[in-house]
Amino acid sequence: MKHAILATALFPLATPLWADDIRLNAPVTAATLYSEGATLTRAVPFSAPAGRHDLLITNLPESLDPMSVRVALDGAQLGAVTVRHERVYPHQQEDSPELAAAKSELEFLENDWQEANDNRADVLMTAEVARARLTYLSTLQGPSDTAASPDVLKETMALIGRETLAAHRDIATAEREARQYEKQLEELRQPLEDARQLVEALTPTESDNAMLAISISTKAATEGTLTLTHLTQFARWVPAYDVHLNNADTPQLSIERGAFVSQFTDEDWTDVAITLSTSRPDEQSEPSGLYPWRRHIEKEQPVTLQKNAGRLAEMEMHAPAPAAEFAMADETAAYSFGDGINATYAYPAPVSVSSASDALHLALGTLDLKPETYAFANPMRDETAFLMAEATNDSGELILPSFETNFFLNGTYIGQQEMPLIAEGDDIDFSFGPINGLRLTNIVTNKVTGDKGVLTTRNEQSETRVLTAENLTGRAWDLRLLGRVPYSEQQDLEITHQATPAPTETNYKDQRGILMWQRELAAGESFDVKLSHTLQWPSEMILR
Repeated sequence: MKHAILATALFPLATPLWADDIRLNAPVTAATLYSEGATLTRAVPFSAPAGRHDLLITNLPESLDPMSVRVALDGAQLGAVTVRHERVYPHQQEDSPELAAAKSELEFLENDWQEANDNRADVLMTAEVARARLTYLSTLQGPSDTAASPDVLKETMALIGRETLAAHRDIATAEREARQYEKQLEELRQPLEDARQLVEALTPTESDNAMLAISISTKAATEGTLTLTHLTQFARWVPAYDVHLNNADTPQLSIERGAFVSQFTDEDWTDVAITLSTSRPDEQSEPSGLYPWRRHIEKEQPVTLQKNAGRLAEMEMHAPAPAAEFAMADETAAYSFGDGINATYAYPAPVSVSSASDALHLALGTLDLKPETYAFANPMRDETAFLMAEATNDSGELILPSFETNFFLNGTYIGQQEMPLIAEGDDIDFSFGPINGLRLTNIVTNKVTGDKGVLTTRNEQSETRVLTAENLTGRAWDLRLLGRVPYSEQQDLEITHQATPAPTETNYKDQRGILMWQRELAAGESFDVKLSHTLQWPSEMILR
């Protein structure tokens, strides 16, 4: 039988006298990650005799959200579910075989270190005793009027000599032995540090824990499985791509898809089944409303306020978007777009992710597309043309947006750009860096501003410029060159313009006043575009 229940009881845990506690360790076994947050699954087997019992899970993170807890049970009747954050049972977890072996090796090295350090201290004490003897011998006085007989003095001096020599010999012997132990300590220093680092790396993250108590009942002894799912805000995945263009006679474009997985749950994940979802629960999940539109009029605001308002609007429009040692996993995830809304990538092998320390990179497969390459020239802004590759996403898969997209041309890294959201059937236009041999110039040959008219005066401004692309690369290029002329949405602002030669496309990509010329530019050839325009407006008005 299987039942599911929402854990809403937040009261102190009350265990009936007739209930036996069965303590379980329920590590994360599967995780579905979103752009922010994750759904964690913990499946753990249990054994219970007949009767009523409480299954106690003590290894849950302190950040556990009770409202997100769901419990499913096979093999017994499910009762009340209680989440406790205070006065919880301590979490007891046995060391893994790797950690136990690492601790044993560390203990062995620490004993060797301590033994060598103690032996060094013993021989140094011998040297200190010998130095004390020398200090005492140096205080003895020579012959005097009250001294003993010459024979006694002779014997005394001989004794001082022997003792002094013996003390020096003891000091030398002790220092030699001490150097041997110091050498042994130095040889143990790095292995000991490595052993400590290994134990630290293998030790699971320790933090405050929450506890889950699940009441069960069964008429007979049973073997069952407890499945717990809950949400966490402290995990995420970020798409990361490498885009490669091989600009040969037949260009090839490939997108190596990947993902960075990280989690900060205060709990290490070991051998967890990972699924990546394109669902974005942190963003808008319901449609926006449309409200009545009331218009009104008011007195014109001072110019300074209008300017400030316009400046604030411009700042908001151009505000930058928020920016977004890692382990590598070379497997490829299985892609699914079953519901037609959210895609998922199920990674084929279990992975381990430590809390707050790992950024795990997962491979999601490679998309191969058929591109067309061309040189994109914008002389009014750039000094060189740029190599572009255009293609259509006919892969049948969704390409997610990413801030972590590296671009490579013929195997050479050229830079990092943002990857937009590219749906099935969308056109792709990628840039692969400047073409230094395609030089661009933008020269204004004439610009005049003045008055026009006799009885009715109007302002007039005219401008002529020449845009040039010069091919010094030694090969022909499919050139697409952009130019711009002004446009107006006011009747009083009259604009006329001319372009020679005529552009291939006006209002390029639905942008008013943007012109585009497309042609082949042979090696050593130059291409000139002449643009001119005239603006006329009433004299009492200002041109912006």
